[in-house]
Amino acid sequence: MTSPSTEREVRRRRRYTPSFKAKIVAACLQGDASIAQIALQHGLNTNLVQTWIRKAKRQSQLPTVPEFVPLPAPAATADSPTLSTSAAAIRIEVPSAHGTITVRWPVAEAAQCAQWMKGLLG
Repeated sequence: MTSPSTEREVRRRRRYTPSFKAKIVAACLQGDASIAQIALQHGLNTNLVQTWIRKAKRQSQLPTVPEFVPLPAPAATADSPTLSTSAAAIRIEVPSAHGTITVRWPVAEAAQCAQWMKGLLG
């Protein structure tokens, strides 16, 4: 009778240099390939690569995208008429088989327009 082997292979965690991690994160953010594809190409687990990306974002190593990007608005010219809020209207166009249905609603009654749309759409 043989006794079960008590010797176990000691597995050590692989360690990666910060420059290697940065290279992988940069490759993932280029958008040419998916995170999973890049991880497979380098023999890495996808979850590990995603962890590296999250850590890089937390450490501000990645450029942050602003939540609000101001866009320049065209200046009002004499050619373009400006409407007062009392004369302005909400315009809703609904295409149908028989033509386009256009609904105009005063901006001052926008809440009622929203209720009407909710009732219409069910």
